[in-house]
Amino acid sequence: MAEGLTTYIGCGSLYTAYGDRKASFLGLDSGKSALREDGELGIIAGRIPHYPVVEGCTRLESLIITCVREVCEESGVRMDDEDTQLLISSTKGNVELLAGHSSSVEDIPVGAFPGAMAEKLGGILGCARRPLLLSNACISGASAFVVARRMILGEMCRRVVIVGCDLLCEFISSGFASFKSLSPSPCRPYDAARDGLNLGEACAAVLMTSLRSELGENPVVMEGGFISDDANHISGPSRTGEELAIAIRKAMEESAVSAERIGFVNTHGTATVYNDEMESKAVSLAGLSDKPLNSIKGYIGHTLGASGIVDLLVCAEELRRGWIYPTAGFSSPGVSCPVGVSAARQAFSTARCVKTASGFGGCNVAVVLALESEHEKIAGRKHIYNKKDIAVSDGEPLVHEGEGFEEWIRAQYHGLGESYPKFYKMSDLDKVAYVACGKLLAGRKLSEECRAEDIALVLANRSSSLDADLHHQRNIESGDGASPAVFVYTLPNVAAGELCIRHGFKGENSFFVQESDDGFCREYARLLLEQGQAKKVVWGWCEQLGKKCRAELHLSEIID
Repeated sequence: MAEGLTTYIGCGSLYTAYGDRKASFLGLDSGKSALREDGELGIIAGRIPHYPVVEGCTRLESLIITCVREVCEESGVRMDDEDTQLLISSTKGNVELLAGHSSSVEDIPVGAFPGAMAEKLGGILGCARRPLLLSNACISGASAFVVARRMILGEMCRRVVIVGCDLLCEFISSGFASFKSLSPSPCRPYDAARDGLNLGEACAAVLMTSLRSELGENPVVMEGGFISDDANHISGPSRTGEELAIAIRKAMEESAVSAERIGFVNTHGTATVYNDEMESKAVSLAGLSDKPLNSIKGYIGHTLGASGIVDLLVCAEELRRGWIYPTAGFSSPGVSCPVGVSAARQAFSTARCVKTASGFGGCNVAVVLALESEHEKIAGRKHIYNKKDIAVSDGEPLVHEGEGFEEWIRAQYHGLGESYPKFYKMSDLDKVAYVACGKLLAGRKLSEECRAEDIALVLANRSSSLDADLHHQRNIESGDGASPAVFVYTLPNVAAGELCIRHGFKGENSFFVQESDDGFCREYARLLLEQGQAKKVVWGWCEQLGKKCRAELHLSEIID
């Protein structure tokens, strides 16, 4: 196992509402927001002005291919190297392809399947390894950094090319509008007058590598990261900020640094009332309320699955420059816990930062970055992960095909002997996950066996949340309008969020989308246990689409 292995952040590629990487940083430097009235969607948004075109590919696929190729060209890294992993971050992939094709499962275009899209991209880019797609709601991009670091430290690969992308369409804008979370003007993170977020488009890619030779001068090191869950609500953030604070503290513990060694904080900062309030509490609980803090959502909007990668690329640049960008739209503080947000550039004393994000499903993430020169000031830091004795318990496979799904899943639920009224409000995917996990853990309450933050959840499937996606798309096309009760379930990780709420899990939770079940979840669960990031991991395959479902969940835990 790895000893003293360092995970470096290398070159990156970027497309935002300003344009390409050069244009994006020039735009940020100007201080002028790229948010504009969008005539097509009728909202204030940040649209990518010019899209690269790759023949036979959608806009999203073309952007991903272009960004990955730019990273490879600059770094010299090859995707056909067995030690190179492609990790894609996206909340909705090619969801715009569902327009006009929502009548039935059989009508879904192949490109709308995220697993199939990942396979296509891997083929075009010549990937030697099967690509992974991570769909963790709005924390997907930052979560990808945590996952990539886990894989490198566990010696699954030497490097990971991380790429994230989401583009706007009526499917997405109508969903956020149904929650009344969109601002009619450019957003104002942490401001007393904030009234909602703006959506944006972006695609960003970055190289994470253990090989210093693949980097140029003054590289950035990812020192630590952690993913947590509120176990509280699938669409609203925690009112206390405690669980995001757990992620921040865990990330700093892995980095072997205290709050005094953090130079600044970059937050999710969506400008919604409750998100900004929760983040301010979490930052305070983590002892970082006196640090310079910013959000870049007021410049380019909330770019969903790309946002964490965009933010971390910006953080890396800020670390090199020695100052952070102002928070666009901020005027007067509007959160209960004072934080160091400002409408002006702020210098910082230590070249190390914490990046945070939160999303639907109650998920949170924190990442710690530092300049190499700052990273090297802490002597004796080691990452030693040893093989451990791990017990694996197999749950009862849950399989259904054909008519009568509703009656069948209700019978399965009643067989658990539980009374949980929320069950009937869930999407079918979430119901399948709920029953499968209930069967696996029958007679056990893991949150009484160890700390809640030491229980992780890792799920995967092929179709993401396409069943709920069809429901939402039909609502749009029928004229009934988007429903928040449906839209929230168009994120596959919400199934994980429901399990966290029911069973009290507050540790790492990740949802992967793959073309087939190749055992990755088992390996990733092993990494979490061997790297000391969890003591128990519920993991497995959970697929539901139309009249078919298959769930096979397992529990891996360290044998004391």
